Amino acid sequence: MTNPVISLENVSKRYKIFPRARGRLIEAASFGKVRRSHDFWALRDISMNVGKGVSLGLLGRNGAGKSTMLQLVAGVLQPTSGAVSTRGRISALLQLGAGFNPEFTGRENAMMNGLLLGIDRREMRRRFEEIEAFADLGEFMDQPVKQYSSGMRSRLGFSVAVNVDPEILLVDEALSVGDGVFRHMGIQKMKDLQSTGATVIFVSHSTVQIKNFCTEAALIHEGRLVSHGPTSETVDFYEALLSSASSDKEGLAEFLRESDEEDPLAAPEFRRDPSLAKRRRHGSGEVEIENVEVLDERRRRAELIAPDTSMTVRVHLGFKEVTRGGILRITLRNQTGLDVYSTTNILEGKPLGRREAGERAIMDFTFRPSLHHGPYSVGAAFSVPPNREAYLDRIDVAAAFEIDRPKDRHAYGGLAHLPAEVSLFDPEEPEA
Repeated sequence: MTNPVISLENVSKRYKIFPRARGRLIEAASFGKVRRSHDFWALRDISMNVGKGVSLGLLGRNGAGKSTMLQLVAGVLQPTSGAVSTRGRISALLQLGAGFNPEFTGRENAMMNGLLLGIDRREMRRRFEEIEAFADLGEFMDQPVKQYSSGMRSRLGFSVAVNVDPEILLVDEALSVGDGVFRHMGIQKMKDLQSTGATVIFVSHSTVQIKNFCTEAALIHEGRLVSHGPTSETVDFYEALLSSASSDKEGLAEFLRESDEEDPLAAPEFRRDPSLAKRRRHGSGEVEIENVEVLDERRRRAELIAPDTSMTVRVHLGFKEVTRGGILRITLRNQTGLDVYSTTNILEGKPLGRREAGERAIMDFTFRPSLHHGPYSVGAAFSVPPNREAYLDRIDVAAAFEIDRPKDRHAYGGLAHLPAEVSLFDPEEPEA
Protein backbone atom coordinates (compact mmCIF):
# COMPACT_ATOMS: atom_id res chain seq x y z
CA MET A 1 0.00 0.00 0.00
CA THR A 2 1.44 3.36 -1.03
CA ASN A 3 1.27 6.27 1.42
CA PRO A 4 -0.84 4.67 4.16
CA VAL A 5 -2.58 7.02 6.59
CA ILE A 6 -1.77 4.73 9.53
CA SER A 7 1.27 2.48 9.61
CA LEU A 8 2.45 0.08 12.33
CA GLU A 9 5.82 -1.64 11.84
CA ASN A 10 6.69 -4.52 14.17
CA VAL A 11 4.98 -2.77 17.06
CA SER A 12 5.13 -4.36 20.52
CA LYS A 13 3.97 -3.02 23.86
CA ARG A 14 5.16 -4.42 27.20
CA TYR A 15 3.86 -3.75 30.70
CA LYS A 16 5.35 -4.74 34.03
CA ILE A 17 2.96 -6.74 36.20
CA PHE A 18 3.44 -6.70 39.97
CA PRO A 19 1.59 -9.54 41.76
CA ARG A 20 1.66 -7.50 44.97
CA ALA A 21 1.49 -3.73 45.43
CA ARG A 22 4.61 -3.59 47.62
CA GLY A 23 6.63 -5.29 44.89
CA ARG A 24 6.63 -2.07 42.85
CA LEU A 25 8.20 -0.16 45.74
CA ILE A 26 10.80 -2.88 46.40
CA GLU A 27 11.89 -3.02 42.77
CA ALA A 28 12.07 0.78 42.48
CA ALA A 29 14.03 1.13 45.73
CA SER A 30 16.59 -1.43 44.55
CA PHE A 31 16.90 0.32 41.15
CA GLY A 32 15.82 -2.87 39.45
CA LYS A 33 18.34 -5.17 41.14
CA VAL A 34 15.56 -6.96 43.05
CA ARG A 35 12.92 -8.04 40.56
CA ARG A 36 9.33 -8.41 41.78
CA SER A 37 7.56 -8.03 38.44
CA HIS A 38 7.06 -10.07 35.28
CA ASP A 39 6.58 -8.85 31.74
CA PHE A 40 3.18 -8.81 30.06
CA TRP A 41 3.18 -8.21 26.31
CA ALA A 42 -0.10 -6.52 25.38
CA LEU A 43 0.97 -6.46 21.72
CA ARG A 44 3.64 -8.42 19.87
CA ASP A 45 5.10 -7.62 16.45
CA ILE A 46 2.03 -5.94 14.94
CA SER A 47 2.55 -4.77 11.36
CA MET A 48 -0.36 -3.17 9.55
CA ASN A 49 -1.11 -0.40 7.06
CA VAL A 50 -4.46 1.40 6.82
CA GLY A 51 -5.21 3.51 3.77
CA LYS A 52 -7.10 6.76 3.34
CA GLY A 53 -10.88 6.39 3.50
CA VAL A 54 -10.72 2.88 4.97
CA SER A 55 -13.05 1.87 7.80
CA LEU A 56 -11.21 -0.81 9.76
CA GLY A 57 -13.12 -2.93 12.27
CA LEU A 58 -10.89 -4.17 15.09
CA LEU A 59 -12.03 -7.46 16.60
CA GLY A 60 -10.77 -9.58 19.47
CA ARG A 61 -11.72 -11.05 22.82
CA ASN A 62 -11.45 -8.99 26.00
CA GLY A 63 -7.79 -8.39 26.80
CA ALA A 64 -6.62 -9.14 23.26
CA GLY A 65 -4.86 -5.77 22.91
CA LYS A 66 -7.38 -3.74 20.87
CA SER A 67 -7.51 -0.72 23.20
CA THR A 68 -3.73 -0.71 23.58
CA MET A 69 -3.39 -0.60 19.80
CA LEU A 70 -5.76 2.39 19.52
CA GLN A 71 -3.86 4.24 22.26
CA LEU A 72 -0.61 3.68 20.36
CA VAL A 73 -2.15 5.03 17.14
CA ALA A 74 -3.55 8.03 19.04
CA GLY A 75 -0.14 8.74 20.56
CA VAL A 76 -1.40 8.30 24.13
CA LEU A 77 1.08 5.43 24.58
CA GLN A 78 4.50 4.82 23.05
CA PRO A 79 5.50 1.36 21.79
CA THR A 80 8.13 -0.67 23.60
CA SER A 81 9.56 -1.52 20.18
CA GLY A 82 8.62 -0.81 16.59
CA ALA A 83 7.21 2.36 15.05
CA VAL A 84 3.77 3.93 14.63
CA SER A 85 3.20 6.68 12.07
CA THR A 86 0.05 8.61 11.17
CA ARG A 87 -0.86 11.35 8.69
CA GLY A 88 -3.71 13.71 9.54
CA ARG A 89 -5.69 15.13 12.45
CA ILE A 90 -6.65 12.39 14.91
CA SER A 91 -9.88 12.45 16.88
CA ALA A 92 -10.10 9.63 19.40
CA LEU A 93 -12.82 8.30 21.66
CA LEU A 94 -10.79 5.72 23.55
CA GLN A 95 -12.53 5.36 26.91
CA LEU A 96 -15.88 6.43 28.26
CA GLY A 97 -15.47 10.06 29.20
CA ALA A 98 -11.70 10.06 28.62
CA GLY A 99 -10.38 13.61 28.48
CA PHE A 100 -13.42 15.09 30.21
CA ASN A 101 -13.07 17.12 33.38
CA PRO A 102 -15.90 15.87 35.64
CA GLU A 103 -16.28 19.30 37.24
CA PHE A 104 -16.76 21.06 33.88
CA THR A 105 -20.11 21.17 32.12
CA GLY A 106 -20.71 19.28 28.89
CA ARG A 107 -20.48 22.56 26.97
CA GLU A 108 -17.15 23.46 28.57
CA ASN A 109 -15.72 19.99 27.97
CA ALA A 110 -16.77 20.03 24.32
CA MET A 111 -15.12 23.42 23.82
CA MET A 112 -11.94 22.29 25.61
CA ASN A 113 -11.67 19.13 23.45
CA GLY A 114 -12.02 21.15 20.26
CA LEU A 115 -9.33 23.61 21.35
CA LEU A 116 -6.96 20.73 22.19
CA LEU A 117 -7.45 19.44 18.63
CA GLY A 118 -6.32 22.79 17.24
CA ILE A 119 -9.70 24.27 16.35
CA ASP A 120 -10.00 27.93 17.35
CA ARG A 121 -12.73 29.16 19.68
CA ARG A 122 -14.72 30.95 16.97
CA GLU A 123 -14.85 27.83 14.81
CA MET A 124 -15.89 25.68 17.78
CA ARG A 125 -18.74 28.09 18.54
CA ARG A 126 -19.88 27.76 14.94
CA ARG A 127 -19.88 23.97 15.20
CA PHE A 128 -21.42 23.79 18.61
CA GLU A 129 -25.02 23.80 17.41
CA GLU A 130 -24.37 20.57 15.49
CA ILE A 131 -22.47 19.02 18.43
CA GLU A 132 -25.30 19.88 20.82
CA ALA A 133 -27.99 18.55 18.46
CA PHE A 134 -26.19 15.26 17.90
CA ALA A 135 -25.46 14.70 21.61
CA ASP A 136 -29.14 15.45 22.41
CA LEU A 137 -28.49 16.02 26.11
CA GLY A 138 -31.00 18.85 26.55
CA GLU A 139 -30.47 20.88 29.72
CA PHE A 140 -27.72 18.51 30.86
CA MET A 141 -25.34 20.13 28.34
CA ASP A 142 -24.87 22.86 30.98
CA GLN A 143 -24.53 20.47 33.93
CA PRO A 144 -21.23 19.02 35.28
CA VAL A 145 -20.16 15.84 33.51
CA LYS A 146 -19.89 14.06 36.88
CA GLN A 147 -23.70 14.02 36.90
CA TYR A 148 -23.88 12.21 33.54
CA SER A 149 -24.80 8.57 33.06
CA SER A 150 -22.46 6.37 31.01
CA GLY A 151 -24.73 6.75 27.99
CA MET A 152 -24.71 10.54 28.27
CA ARG A 153 -20.92 10.67 28.49
CA SER A 154 -20.73 8.43 25.44
CA ARG A 155 -23.10 10.68 23.50
CA LEU A 156 -21.11 13.81 24.31
CA GLY A 157 -17.71 12.26 23.60
CA PHE A 158 -18.84 10.75 20.31
CA SER A 159 -20.56 13.95 19.22
CA VAL A 160 -17.40 16.01 19.78
CA ALA A 161 -15.15 13.40 18.14
CA VAL A 162 -17.13 13.24 14.88
CA ASN A 163 -17.86 16.95 14.53
CA VAL A 164 -14.31 18.33 14.49
CA ASP A 165 -13.48 17.22 10.91
CA PRO A 166 -11.09 14.40 11.85
CA GLU A 167 -8.92 12.85 9.17
CA ILE A 168 -8.45 9.81 11.43
CA LEU A 169 -11.20 8.75 13.82
CA LEU A 170 -10.54 6.16 16.54
CA VAL A 171 -13.61 4.75 18.28
CA ASP A 172 -13.31 2.21 21.11
CA GLU A 173 -16.68 0.63 22.02
CA ALA A 174 -18.32 4.06 22.13
CA LEU A 175 -21.60 2.78 20.66
CA SER A 176 -22.01 -0.13 23.06
CA VAL A 177 -23.67 1.87 25.85
CA GLY A 178 -26.07 4.02 23.83
CA ASP A 179 -29.63 3.23 22.86
CA GLY A 180 -30.63 1.85 19.46
CA VAL A 181 -31.33 5.27 17.92
CA PHE A 182 -27.95 6.62 19.03
CA ARG A 183 -26.15 3.56 17.64
CA HIS A 184 -27.78 4.02 14.24
CA MET A 185 -27.00 7.75 14.26
CA GLY A 186 -23.39 7.00 15.21
CA ILE A 187 -22.89 4.50 12.39
CA GLN A 188 -24.46 6.89 9.87
CA LYS A 189 -22.24 9.75 11.07
CA MET A 190 -19.14 7.58 10.64
CA LYS A 191 -20.32 6.67 7.14
CA ASP A 192 -20.64 10.39 6.36
CA LEU A 193 -17.07 10.92 7.56
CA GLN A 194 -15.88 7.98 5.48
CA SER A 195 -17.45 9.50 2.36
CA THR A 196 -15.29 12.60 2.90
CA GLY A 197 -12.12 10.47 2.91
CA ALA A 198 -11.66 10.10 6.66
CA THR A 199 -10.06 6.91 7.97
CA VAL A 200 -11.84 5.14 10.84
CA ILE A 201 -10.68 2.41 13.22
CA PHE A 202 -13.70 1.04 15.01
CA VAL A 203 -13.48 -1.36 17.96
CA SER A 204 -16.65 -3.29 18.70
CA HIS A 205 -17.73 -6.71 19.93
CA SER A 206 -20.81 -6.38 17.70
CA THR A 207 -20.10 -8.25 14.48
CA VAL A 208 -23.32 -6.77 13.05
CA GLN A 209 -21.98 -3.23 13.49
CA ILE A 210 -18.62 -4.25 12.01
CA LYS A 211 -20.29 -5.85 8.97
CA ASN A 212 -22.63 -2.91 8.43
CA PHE A 213 -19.90 -0.30 8.50
CA CYS A 214 -16.36 -1.53 7.98
CA THR A 215 -14.64 -2.02 4.63
CA GLU A 216 -11.85 -4.07 6.25
CA ALA A 217 -11.42 -5.90 9.54
CA ALA A 218 -8.52 -7.08 11.65
CA LEU A 219 -8.49 -9.69 14.40
CA ILE A 220 -6.12 -9.54 17.36
CA HIS A 221 -5.73 -12.53 19.67
CA GLU A 222 -3.49 -12.50 22.74
CA GLY A 223 -1.58 -9.49 21.42
CA ARG A 224 -0.92 -10.85 17.93
CA LEU A 225 -2.50 -9.95 14.62
CA VAL A 226 -4.00 -13.20 13.31
CA SER A 227 -6.15 -11.88 10.46
CA HIS A 228 -6.47 -8.70 8.38
CA GLY A 229 -8.56 -8.49 5.25
CA PRO A 230 -12.13 -8.40 3.92
CA THR A 231 -14.69 -7.81 6.64
CA SER A 232 -16.86 -10.89 6.10
CA GLU A 233 -13.92 -13.31 6.13
CA THR A 234 -12.35 -11.76 9.23
CA VAL A 235 -15.68 -11.78 11.09
CA ASP A 236 -16.11 -15.47 10.21
CA PHE A 237 -12.60 -16.08 11.56
CA TYR A 238 -13.48 -14.23 14.79
CA GLU A 239 -16.72 -16.16 15.29
CA ALA A 240 -14.87 -19.41 14.68
CA LEU A 241 -12.30 -18.41 17.29
CA LEU A 242 -15.07 -17.61 19.80
CA SER A 243 -16.70 -20.97 19.15
CA SER A 244 -13.41 -22.81 19.61
CA ALA A 245 -12.74 -20.91 22.84
CA SER A 246 -16.24 -21.77 24.12
CA SER A 247 -15.65 -25.47 23.50
CA ASP A 248 -12.28 -25.87 25.20
CA LYS A 249 -8.75 -24.48 25.21
CA GLU A 250 -7.42 -27.42 23.24
CA GLY A 251 -9.97 -26.72 20.52
CA LEU A 252 -8.88 -23.09 20.45
CA ALA A 253 -5.21 -24.02 20.19
CA GLU A 254 -5.97 -26.46 17.35
CA PHE A 255 -7.99 -23.82 15.54
CA LEU A 256 -5.15 -21.30 15.73
CA ARG A 257 -2.60 -23.91 14.55
CA GLU A 258 -4.77 -24.69 11.53
CA SER A 259 -5.22 -21.00 10.82
CA ASP A 260 -1.48 -20.59 10.33
CA GLU A 261 -1.72 -22.75 7.21
CA GLU A 262 -2.42 -21.41 3.75
CA ASP A 263 -5.91 -19.89 3.67
CA PRO A 264 -8.16 -21.44 1.01
CA LEU A 265 -10.31 -18.31 1.06
CA ALA A 266 -7.54 -16.55 -0.82
CA ALA A 267 -8.10 -18.84 -3.81
CA PRO A 268 -10.37 -17.35 -6.50
CA GLU A 269 -12.15 -20.70 -6.98
CA PHE A 270 -13.46 -20.55 -3.40
CA ARG A 271 -16.55 -18.62 -4.43
CA ARG A 272 -17.37 -21.23 -7.06
CA ASP A 273 -16.80 -24.22 -4.80
CA PRO A 274 -17.71 -23.63 -1.15
CA SER A 275 -16.46 -27.13 -0.28
CA LEU A 276 -13.00 -25.55 -0.23
CA ALA A 277 -14.05 -23.80 2.98
CA LYS A 278 -13.69 -26.85 5.22
CA ARG A 279 -11.28 -24.94 7.46
CA ARG A 280 -14.13 -22.54 8.17
CA ARG A 281 -15.83 -25.46 9.89
CA HIS A 282 -15.63 -25.66 13.65
CA GLY A 283 -17.38 -27.31 16.57
CA SER A 284 -17.01 -30.02 19.18
CA GLY A 285 -18.13 -32.75 16.74
CA GLU A 286 -21.02 -34.60 18.44
CA VAL A 287 -23.17 -33.69 15.41
CA GLU A 288 -22.01 -33.37 11.81
CA ILE A 289 -23.60 -31.15 9.18
CA GLU A 290 -23.01 -33.60 6.34
CA ASN A 291 -24.27 -31.48 3.47
CA VAL A 292 -26.19 -28.28 2.72
CA GLU A 293 -28.11 -27.92 -0.54
CA VAL A 294 -30.00 -25.05 -2.18
CA LEU A 295 -33.16 -26.18 -4.00
CA ASP A 296 -35.47 -24.23 -6.31
CA GLU A 297 -39.28 -24.20 -6.10
CA ARG A 298 -39.39 -27.64 -7.79
CA ARG A 299 -37.02 -29.03 -5.14
CA ARG A 300 -34.17 -29.38 -7.62
CA ARG A 301 -30.60 -28.41 -6.77
CA ALA A 302 -29.97 -24.93 -8.11
CA GLU A 303 -27.33 -22.23 -8.19
CA LEU A 304 -29.65 -19.60 -9.69
CA ILE A 305 -32.96 -18.79 -8.00
CA ALA A 306 -35.64 -16.96 -9.97
CA PRO A 307 -37.00 -13.83 -8.22
CA ASP A 308 -40.35 -14.04 -6.42
CA THR A 309 -40.21 -17.83 -6.20
CA SER A 310 -39.71 -20.10 -3.23
CA MET A 311 -36.43 -21.81 -2.39
CA THR A 312 -35.36 -24.48 0.07
CA VAL A 313 -32.21 -24.84 2.12
CA ARG A 314 -31.81 -28.57 2.85
CA VAL A 315 -29.47 -29.62 5.66
CA HIS A 316 -28.27 -33.22 6.10
CA LEU A 317 -27.38 -34.09 9.70
CA GLY A 318 -25.47 -37.00 11.22
CA PHE A 319 -25.62 -37.63 14.98
CA LYS A 320 -22.49 -39.16 16.50
CA GLU A 321 -23.77 -39.01 20.07
CA VAL A 322 -27.16 -38.84 21.77
CA THR A 323 -28.50 -35.32 21.32
CA ARG A 324 -31.51 -33.61 22.91
CA GLY A 325 -33.08 -30.24 22.09
CA GLY A 326 -30.84 -29.50 19.12
CA ILE A 327 -30.97 -26.07 17.47
CA LEU A 328 -30.19 -25.91 13.74
CA ARG A 329 -29.64 -22.39 12.42
CA ILE A 330 -29.28 -21.33 8.79
CA THR A 331 -28.04 -17.89 7.76
CA LEU A 332 -28.05 -16.17 4.38
CA ARG A 333 -25.30 -13.61 3.74
CA ASN A 334 -24.87 -11.24 0.83
CA GLN A 335 -21.56 -10.70 -0.98
CA THR A 336 -20.41 -8.12 1.59
CA GLY A 337 -20.83 -10.68 4.39
CA LEU A 338 -23.93 -9.05 5.89
CA ASP A 339 -26.45 -11.44 7.47
CA VAL A 340 -29.69 -10.78 5.58
CA TYR A 341 -31.78 -13.67 6.90
CA SER A 342 -31.49 -16.20 9.70
CA THR A 343 -33.83 -18.69 11.34
CA THR A 344 -33.80 -21.90 13.36
CA ASN A 345 -35.93 -25.00 13.60
CA ILE A 346 -37.06 -23.83 17.06
CA LEU A 347 -38.22 -20.45 15.76
CA GLU A 348 -40.17 -22.25 13.04
CA GLY A 349 -41.79 -24.65 15.51
CA LYS A 350 -39.99 -27.86 14.46
CA PRO A 351 -38.10 -29.35 17.44
CA LEU A 352 -35.70 -32.19 16.70
CA GLY A 353 -36.39 -34.05 19.93
CA ARG A 354 -34.04 -36.83 21.05
CA ARG A 355 -31.65 -38.23 18.45
CA GLU A 356 -29.64 -41.41 18.96
CA ALA A 357 -25.99 -41.98 18.09
CA GLY A 358 -25.68 -43.10 14.48
CA GLU A 359 -29.00 -41.56 13.47
CA ARG A 360 -29.30 -39.27 10.44
CA ALA A 361 -31.89 -36.63 9.56
CA ILE A 362 -32.71 -34.12 6.83
CA MET A 363 -34.27 -30.75 7.60
CA ASP A 364 -35.73 -28.41 4.96
CA PHE A 365 -36.20 -24.65 5.39
CA THR A 366 -38.51 -23.36 2.64
CA PHE A 367 -39.18 -19.65 2.17
CA ARG A 368 -39.57 -16.91 -0.45
CA PRO A 369 -36.37 -14.82 -0.55
CA SER A 370 -37.59 -11.31 -1.34
CA LEU A 371 -34.00 -10.09 -1.68
CA HIS A 372 -32.04 -7.90 -4.07
CA HIS A 373 -30.60 -9.81 -6.99
CA GLY A 374 -27.01 -10.98 -6.65
CA PRO A 375 -24.85 -13.68 -5.01
CA TYR A 376 -25.50 -15.08 -1.53
CA SER A 377 -23.97 -17.74 0.70
CA VAL A 378 -25.59 -20.10 3.20
CA GLY A 379 -24.14 -20.85 6.63
CA ALA A 380 -25.36 -23.61 8.95
CA ALA A 381 -24.74 -24.19 12.65
CA PHE A 382 -25.89 -26.77 15.21
CA SER A 383 -25.93 -26.17 18.95
CA VAL A 384 -27.79 -27.29 22.07
CA PRO A 385 -29.01 -25.24 25.05
CA PRO A 386 -27.99 -23.66 27.28
CA ASN A 387 -24.82 -22.44 25.50
CA ARG A 388 -25.99 -21.71 22.00
CA GLU A 389 -22.61 -20.23 21.04
CA ALA A 390 -20.74 -23.49 21.74
CA TYR A 391 -21.36 -25.22 18.44
CA LEU A 392 -21.42 -28.96 17.90
CA ASP A 393 -20.82 -28.18 14.23
CA ARG A 394 -20.79 -24.98 12.23
CA ILE A 395 -19.97 -24.19 8.59
CA ASP A 396 -19.70 -20.51 7.80
CA VAL A 397 -20.07 -20.96 4.03
CA ALA A 398 -21.78 -24.26 3.32
CA ALA A 399 -23.43 -23.44 -0.03
CA ALA A 400 -23.74 -20.58 -2.51
CA PHE A 401 -26.46 -19.38 -4.85
CA GLU A 402 -27.55 -16.32 -6.79
CA ILE A 403 -30.89 -14.59 -7.08
CA ASP A 404 -31.55 -13.72 -10.72
CA ARG A 405 -32.25 -10.19 -11.89
CA PRO A 406 -36.00 -9.68 -12.46
CA LYS A 407 -37.05 -9.38 -16.10
CA ASP A 408 -40.63 -8.14 -15.73
CA ARG A 409 -40.25 -5.48 -13.03
CA HIS A 410 -37.74 -3.14 -11.42
CA ALA A 411 -35.18 -4.60 -9.04
CA TYR A 412 -35.66 -4.08 -5.32
CA GLY A 413 -34.08 -0.83 -4.25
CA GLY A 414 -32.71 -2.07 -0.92
CA LEU A 415 -31.48 -5.34 0.53
CA ALA A 416 -34.96 -6.83 0.75
CA HIS A 417 -38.54 -6.24 -0.30
CA LEU A 418 -41.12 -5.77 2.44
CA PRO A 419 -44.61 -5.97 0.91
CA ALA A 420 -46.50 -2.78 1.74
CA GLU A 421 -50.10 -1.68 1.44
CA VAL A 422 -50.26 1.84 -0.04
CA SER A 423 -53.31 4.08 0.47
CA LEU A 424 -54.16 7.42 -1.10
CA PHE A 425 -56.91 9.72 0.16
CA ASP A 426 -57.84 13.39 0.32
CA PRO A 427 -56.58 15.04 3.55
CA GLU A 428 -60.03 16.57 4.09
CA GLU A 429 -61.75 13.23 3.96
CA PRO A 430 -61.68 10.96 7.02
CA GLU A 431 -59.33 7.99 6.76
CA ALA A 432 -61.23 4.81 5.90
